[in-house]
Amino acid sequence: MGNLEPFKVIIAGGGVAGLALANTLQKADIDFVVLENRDVAPKIGASICLISNTGKIFDQLGVWKTICALNPPLTNRYHVDERGRLFDDSPMFREAMEQTGRPILFMERHFCLKTLYDNIEDQSKVRENTGVVSFSEDEGGVTVLTSSGENIRGSILVAADGVHSTIRRLIAESVAESDPERSQNLIRPYTSSYRTVFGTSPSRPEADAQASDGVVYHVYSRNRSGITTPGPKGLIFWFLFIKEETTYTTPDVPRYTESDAAASVEKYGDLTACPGYLFRDLWNTRVKGGMVTLEEGVVRGAWNNGGRVVLVGDATCKTTINGGIGGNLAVEGICNLANELVSLVRGTPTPTTQNITDSFERYEQKQRPRAEIAYMSSNMATRYEAMDTPWLRFLRWLSSWIRLGSETKAIMGYMGPAPFLNFLPDPDVDGASLPSN
Repeated sequence: MGNLEPFKVIIAGGGVAGLALANTLQKADIDFVVLENRDVAPKIGASICLISNTGKIFDQLGVWKTICALNPPLTNRYHVDERGRLFDDSPMFREAMEQTGRPILFMERHFCLKTLYDNIEDQSKVRENTGVVSFSEDEGGVTVLTSSGENIRGSILVAADGVHSTIRRLIAESVAESDPERSQNLIRPYTSSYRTVFGTSPSRPEADAQASDGVVYHVYSRNRSGITTPGPKGLIFWFLFIKEETTYTTPDVPRYTESDAAASVEKYGDLTACPGYLFRDLWNTRVKGGMVTLEEGVVRGAWNNGGRVVLVGDATCKTTINGGIGGNLAVEGICNLANELVSLVRGTPTPTTQNITDSFERYEQKQRPRAEIAYMSSNMATRYEAMDTPWLRFLRWLSSWIRLGSETKAIMGYMGPAPFLNFLPDPDVDGASLPSN
């Protein structure tokens, strides 16, 4: 096949990264298809935090008003000890909203996914229960073989298929003999030293007066910690983090059952989650929940295969939850990739493989430093809140006397240089939030 094929993007994965990319390509009038191995926007999983710079990108995509309308803004961050005693009250969320004009929000991951999915005009382009088995390339494009036996043709393949990325594994297998070190970097990119029991639970009227709306509670305790925040519709979102007895490396990480989670809650759930609740109480009344390992790391080596395949989102970098950055980092990566692709396709409607690879490398040059910062800051936050070392325990003790006023400066320093979609109007310059599609 020659270079006369219309440009089309095959997206492997229908999570936050994949659906955000689909919405972005829709805005750019670039054809796409999303291949999701499971159902799209399943009513399972944990919650997600969206920070202000992600709000700007979602504003450009036309979904931010919908998200804001149904999720109250976060205002304060309370730091409490294992007995539930407050030792620092940070107004970072409120101050960030005042400085950016956009709130920071906590919501069900299902809601975020469904909002992105509902904004796609032609939903036949999102193929549920369709995984990628293999792919092949030529100078004109890439052909993907799906789990249903279908061949799908496109110009590029974007791997938005998560921590245990099938595409990343296929690339690793293709270079196993020629470059064994790179193959291992792709197969075993992350480590896991912590696990989390997570859930969504209904709040109790008698406890609501104690747990403040708009507040995220960060609970500090040795070798365990927690995050809790009241959400919309009388819900509480929560995470209980537990240090593992050993460090695992992907893909050889535990897969936990509900009985494993229950045993962990029995052992560690006496920790105060927020006023009026222990983590054990939240687990016992959960609407949904579970336990998973917390992988972390940044994939070493190139995030593309030297051809027409590129990695994004959790397939490139995984952070722990404490920093609240992971999903936002995935959207940033989509933004940086889309900016390069739109510029390329508008200048060269049928780009060569070399043109495409060059654009992938520019995307990585912009995104990798952001990924490194997100990984390192999240790594430190997890260990600090779990008081992982004697030095961190000393810092935690010292923080009772020293205000943590640098939090707002830190988050603004991270959000300030964040990318936005440069081929769409800038809502901060061109007026209020853009209308939905």
